[in-house]
Formats: sequence, C-alpha cells, structure tokens
Amino acid sequence: MIEKYQIKEIIEQQICVPVIPSMKQLEKFIETDLLICLFQDIHISLLENMIRKIHECNKLALVHIDMIHGISVDEYGTEFLCQRLRADGIISTKTKIIETTKKNKKISVLRVFLIDSKSIERGIETILKSQPDLVEVMPAIAYRIIPYIESRISIPIIGGGLLKTIDDIREGLNAGCIAFTVSDLNLCNMIHDAQKEEGIQ
Repeated sequence: MIEKYQIKEIIEQQICVPVIPSMKQLEKFIETDLLICLFQDIHISLLENMIRKIHECNKLALVHIDMIHGISVDEYGTEFLCQRLRADGIISTKTKIIETTKKNKKISVLRVFLIDSKSIERGIETILKSQPDLVEVMPAIAYRIIPYIESRISIPIIGGGLLKTIDDIREGLNAGCIAFTVSDLNLCNMIHDAQKEEGIQ
C-alpha cells in the first residue's frame, strides 16, 4: 500500500501527470513508465474499472471529481471515490471536497484559477483555509504570479492548463512549480525521458 507521503514524492519526481479522459488513453498510459495519472471527463460507470486497471499495474490515480460525469460533487461523492473506488487522490476547486479527502487519508489537490488580482487573493485565502496537500494553479503559463503565491503559502504547487512544450515546463519549474498536469501524453513521455536522462533545469 502506497502511503500518502509517497504519492507526493512520486508527483515531485514525475514532472508531468497526464490527464486521462478515456479507456483508449488509459491503455496508452499503462504502457509507459509513468506512475501517476489524472482521470477527468469520464463517466462514473467507467471509473471503477479504470482505477482497478491502474492499481493492477502498480500505478496511481488522481480523480478530478468536479469533472467526473454522474457523481455528486459533495462529501458523499468524495467518500464514494475514496472508499469504494479507492482513488489515490482527489482534485477539486471546493474546500469541502478537500476536507473530506483529507479525512479519508487520500492526497488532496485544490485547483485554483488565476483570472485577475481578486481571484489570486481569493485563491490564497482558500488555500490557507483548506490546507490541501498540493495546490494546482491554472493556467500554468501564468508563470510570473507563481513566486508571489509561493511566498504566501507553504504548500507545493503544481501547474495545469495550456502547457504545450518542454520550454513551458522549464518556465513553470523555474517559477516554483514542482509538477504539472498535462493533457498531451506524448509530451509527458518526452519530458519524463528527458528527466531520467539529463534532468530538466
């Protein structure tokens, strides 16, 4: 059984966490050396089988509950994902979801959107109130604001959204992100290979 702290370490070691929206993409992910993925835009009826397949391959699954079709985005839906489907972690924009995930001893990731100055301050307040294990900042290409957020919180930051190239990843790392959620599995593989061979600086 992989402990919560180990999942955080794996996320730090695997710079890119691929977003998996279908069984076809899941099969491709399973063939890679990557250890952790994010499920979203999936119907709840498929999710149990997908998480089971992940665990059979000794890999890990985060679930973005706000973007799973057919499940209540509340404490009950979170408990179902954690206890019944055995998701390894939950991503959400809602503090109640984060609190319930933590109670279930799963990795909690609060997603925060950077739209304007007010949303940044509101996001920081929400982070400080809910104390998630990780914070996902979107869009990740808003590099210049990451150091400011990092200075206000003591929680690791991952970036998500609009990442297209290895240079985007480098910029995000330099700004203070430890990892990224990326929809392009090929980009994740390319960066993971580069990370193993030479490191990404």
